[in-house]
Amino acid sequence: MKYYIKIALQHYAMGLIIPIAIIWKLQNGLTLPQAVFTEAIVLLVTAIVDLPAGLIANVINNKRSLVLGALLHLLGMILLAAGSSFSVFFIAAIFTGAAWAFVSGADEAYIHDDYIENSDEYKKVFSSSVIIDELFTIIGMVSASLLIYLGLNLRILFIIASGLLFVHFLYAAIFLPSSKLLLATRVTKATRLVTLGFLRNKVDLPIIFVMLAFAVVYEGLRPLWQPHMQSIGIDIASFGLIFAGLKLASLAGSIMARYRSFHKRDIAITFLIMLVSFISFGTSITVVSLIALCMYLFSENYFRIYMSTVLNEMITSNRAAVLSLGSVIRNGAGALIIVFAGFISSSSIALAFFVVAIIKLPAMFYVLRAHLRQRD
Repeated sequence: MKYYIKIALQHYAMGLIIPIAIIWKLQNGLTLPQAVFTEAIVLLVTAIVDLPAGLIANVINNKRSLVLGALLHLLGMILLAAGSSFSVFFIAAIFTGAAWAFVSGADEAYIHDDYIENSDEYKKVFSSSVIIDELFTIIGMVSASLLIYLGLNLRILFIIASGLLFVHFLYAAIFLPSSKLLLATRVTKATRLVTLGFLRNKVDLPIIFVMLAFAVVYEGLRPLWQPHMQSIGIDIASFGLIFAGLKLASLAGSIMARYRSFHKRDIAITFLIMLVSFISFGTSITVVSLIALCMYLFSENYFRIYMSTVLNEMITSNRAAVLSLGSVIRNGAGALIIVFAGFISSSSIALAFFVVAIIKLPAMFYVLRAHLRQRD
């Protein structure tokens, strides 16, 4: 329960600002390319810091890594609330990207190594945390729309989010159960995971390929969602409620993953839904586009829990570092795909979604053939 409260505080704060983050930057004088660039910086910083953060988590323990991530997240939100210039938003993006890096691998490693007594409980606990994540993000998004309707300045939302993240930081530091005693983990041993020795290890090498395939499948081109929705005539003032509604689809995917086993047929159907809905979202028909995004978010969250479960089954040591390596691969591949899709979207956003869907196909086939064969 204590871990779930941490998740609820963090994601309620995020739900408050997700629907209006780009609008807030535009109101502070940034051009649209500058606003999108700051979002890209978050992704790039996360990719760069992820692996060092995982190595640090192996040394200082998972809880301390989560507390450090909470502090960095708080600092990033305070800078977002201050706003006023591109340089401030740029620095805020650096803090936010570093925060997610410290949380990414340590979050899952904390659940697996410190929070649960039996590793068989991991899927249930992680899927529950994802459900709470989605639920409180939805509540935050609805709250944001309500507060904006009542006439509150957007800066107030960021100030409220900063206050919530301050409470989140204190809660994680004081009330979150401590990590278990580490078994003589050495930085040099963890560092081996990213050396040529790791790549030469025939047992470890498949993890790299699985991580890369997962990264390609998972990339959803989120930076293009709002421009596309705006281009097909959806009022930006309604984005908060729309995204809150769509989050319910993500929540349903989490619930589905919690109560079903991951068989090859289930994942194959999930991949098919992801592909069809991903391409359909790029259409200019509003109803079709929104239904497609709803289906995509449902299948994406189901896949997210499957992805985390598989990686934790494959990892036998230095869990935080290896999961951070996976996050490096995911964010690095995501950044490359987004840049590529952004170039294509200058001609057609629909074409960008179609091309990336084609890129996803080989990765999906690899997952089905290389790993699921071992599960059935």
